Parts: sequence; structure tokens; C-alpha cells
Amino acid sequence: MENIMPTVFVTGANRGLGFEHVKQYAEKKWEIIACSRNPEESTELLLLKDQYPETIAIEKLDVTNYEEITALSKKYADKSIDILINNAGTLGPKGVPEAMGYQNIGHMDYEIWRDILEVNLLAPFKVATAFHDQVAMSDKKLLVMMSSDLGSVEQNNFGGLYSYRASKAGLNILSKGMSIDWKDITVIALAPGWCKTFLGGDEADVEPDESVTEQQMMFESIEPSDSGKFLDRFGNEVPW
Repeated sequence: MENIMPTVFVTGANRGLGFEHVKQYAEKKWEIIACSRNPEESTELLLLKDQYPETIAIEKLDVTNYEEITALSKKYADKSIDILINNAGTLGPKGVPEAMGYQNIGHMDYEIWRDILEVNLLAPFKVATAFHDQVAMSDKKLLVMMSSDLGSVEQNNFGGLYSYRASKAGLNILSKGMSIDWKDITVIALAPGWCKTFLGGDEADVEPDESVTEQQMMFESIEPSDSGKFLDRFGNEVPW
């Protein structure tokens, strides 16, 4: 009898932590639905698919386009998704440290703030609700909402980054609420660490591959009783 591998669904799969998740799950021979806003421009992702043509499916998905989300959910209506990583996120047009310049108490770009809320807060809610049934029909039943330590109210000790912080604190409340409304899946908010990605910048202290390796190990140890928690990549609780 053929061994059916688990399936992971990743938004924002063309770069950063999303791409690293696709790469590491591909090495584990998982089935992967890798979502990218512009697949034809996602060079590294396309090369990875060439390497693993049997396991990686690349799907066009702009997470702010709800019609695309709904259509993709219909396409995969009968597909069980073991782990959905709601990863697509933005800090605005710049990464750290430049992004700090347009979302501080002395200077706020409200258009950028609206975009950040659209991508980091509304879109993950839409993706989660659109794909809940596919997660619920799987074995692992895990929904991962990619948050940040910057979304912790308690850990905010240097101010600034208002737009991004607000979006991630909001995402945390969505995760908690979903864990109450959905008893048939496990929902966690995840702080992956400050990673050297486009968003995190060069000063960050964690390599993306290292963070993702630790995240994936942690996913394997998640229990239904963890639903509603805010966890770091090692599985330790992060203060709200």
C-alpha cells in the first residue's frame, strides 16, 4: 500500500520563511501547495519545483484578492491539508530598519498602514476561513498563523513600528478566537524569531533555514491542547 505523505499549504511561498518551509518540506517529500502572488516571477520557487516536480504545486494567490482565495479553496475542496501556514505578511514597502521611518509616533503613513492591515490581518482571516474544512479533514489539523514577537503587548519595550505591531497583535486575537470557535482543528500563533529576510533585514539574529527547521520540529510536537496559544519556534509560550 502506498504511503500517502502529509500536505502543507503555504502562503507567501516565494521568499523568506515561506520559501524555506517549501524547501524543507520538499526535502521531506511532503505534498506542498505553494502560493505566490506572481508565480512567473518567483524564480527560486520555480527552480525548486523543477527539483521536486511530483510534490510541489505552485498556485497564484494574492492574499488580498478574496475571489482568488475562494476559487483556490474550491479547486482543493476535496484535498486534506495537514498544516496550513498563513505566512504571507508585509512590513510595507521597506524592510527593517527603513520601515521604522513610516510607522512611528512622529510620522505615520496611513496608506501603508491600511495595506499592512489588509495583508497581515484581513487576508489571513479570509485564508483560514476559506480552508478550514480542508485542514479539518486532515490527520494533523494544524493552522499556523505567522505572528511576531512584535505583536506581544507585554514585550513592547521600545515603541515604534505601530502599523506592523498592531497587525500582528490583531492576528493573535484572531488565532485565539478561532481556537474557541473551531474545536475540530488546532490553531496557533507563531513568533518565528527575528529572521534575516527581506522583512527582517540584515541585522536580524536568526537565519531563515534555522528558524524553519525549529518551527517544523515544533509542529510535530503540537497537541490539540495547544490550540489558542502564542508560541515561539521552540514551542515556548510568548506573553500576549
